[in-house]
Amino acid sequence: LDMISSCDLGKASEKEIMEKVESQLTELFVQVEQQMEQEKQKDQNKEVASQQNFLSTYKPLVEADFFKAKDGTYPYSTNRDLYIRLRKWQVAIRRQLERAAAPKQLESLSRALAESKGSQMEVPGQYMDIKEPMPDQHVKVERVLPDIALVDRNMACHRRISIRGNDGKLYHFLVEATGAAISSSDERFLQLCQFMNRCMEKEKQTRRRNMRLHIRPVVGLAPRCRLIADDPKSISLMEVLEDNLASRGHTPDGLALKFSEKAQMLAKTEKDPLMAAMNEVADILHDTVLLDYIRAQIPTNAHLWSFRKHLAVQYACQVLVSHALFAPSVTPSRLIISQTQGNIVLAGAAPSLSKDLTKMQDPNDLVPFRMTRMLTTLLSPVGLEGGFSAALGASALALSHPHRQLKHHLAAMLREELISSGAGVTPGKPGQMGSETGRQLLAKAFNCADQVMNRVTALSPATAVKNENVKGDEIPPPLNNKVIQLIMNAADPVKQIQMPCLWHPWA
Repeated sequence: LDMISSCDLGKASEKEIMEKVESQLTELFVQVEQQMEQEKQKDQNKEVASQQNFLSTYKPLVEADFFKAKDGTYPYSTNRDLYIRLRKWQVAIRRQLERAAAPKQLESLSRALAESKGSQMEVPGQYMDIKEPMPDQHVKVERVLPDIALVDRNMACHRRISIRGNDGKLYHFLVEATGAAISSSDERFLQLCQFMNRCMEKEKQTRRRNMRLHIRPVVGLAPRCRLIADDPKSISLMEVLEDNLASRGHTPDGLALKFSEKAQMLAKTEKDPLMAAMNEVADILHDTVLLDYIRAQIPTNAHLWSFRKHLAVQYACQVLVSHALFAPSVTPSRLIISQTQGNIVLAGAAPSLSKDLTKMQDPNDLVPFRMTRMLTTLLSPVGLEGGFSAALGASALALSHPHRQLKHHLAAMLREELISSGAGVTPGKPGQMGSETGRQLLAKAFNCADQVMNRVTALSPATAVKNENVKGDEIPPPLNNKVIQLIMNAADPVKQIQMPCLWHPWA
């Protein structure tokens, strides 16, 4: 679903997308079969029966909906058909999960964790800072709480465990099963964000604004399993839309399909059918939905002002990193906001590389980042033109300082990304280089790092001062002129409505 959200629903499905959907579903069934074989060896008859029932019930139905037929054709032809089939299965699975959504007892899942009280095991995620670790001062696990909840987050469901530390605080983690390559990519991105925080601590303008990238610690447990720190008070923009529309009998996806159909219907009668369809959707979904939701969680106007100020600074930091790394603009399900603190996370943000793995690839989005009408209303005009734009320029100033050596850290991270993507590595021989030498691979990484640094430097006020060339009585442009242009492009409704409808430009 996340892959389809960036596609035009009216177009025919590409063969590459069809094959990717089929391969991912095939991998899912292979994993279930492997797990079933492991359970058989352990004599877990109950688990084996459950997995056999899953395969016998769902595998034929899924193959009929998504797999290639004997004549070489797929059962769907357009992105719209594929999306409707995926949504049908998502709704069906969600209903099954809602029936089992009651918290499970830890004893039934892991007796060892249930009995680990007052142990010397440390709470995960305490080695994230780039500092000398001090294990004597680390928080130890007092106990793991017995209730294990099921959380629907970012188009996936995970178990959430809660750990009480010996400092009396609760620490929440999502148990996420994922691919090894994705996990290592996220960990590299996390390390880069830690170094960026270190750069901001050394810059006066970012230090006085208390600017830091909010980082969720990621702790790997196994090649396909990891823990991600979670805030129970956080919510995605998609969840806000679902809650608001459910009371009126609508869904976000139904609204997106309605927008697409309405635009096609009005194409013959309206000069601007997209804007006309957008106005009809705006009558259903007001621009104050997100603000009203947040305001209901915050007790006073003073707290709301502090929330908006912190949110503007946090979002500016996240936007700069995602924009510099050529990451595509996030969908509502990947924009996660803390309802009480104002921290914000752009889930899944990762550098975009070209297909030939020689340079960074611009995602070709018409808007550089997400700044739709609900976000502008939440930030307020003062927060957008003041705190957000100033924080964006200040963070660019801190990261582009030549003494920070950010370029070398970027090159190291991008080199690992290139290797994990298959550049210069011979299949079956992970320790050897293929046709390309290590120097050529490093040259590619530095070329990509130069592209990233050019984007960061262009937004820095120091660059505007250096390039300032005013003659006579001319009024010089503001130092953050590039930042203002970037924000104007992102907040332009004409460009937003030309994005794919599943990007939800009205949210």
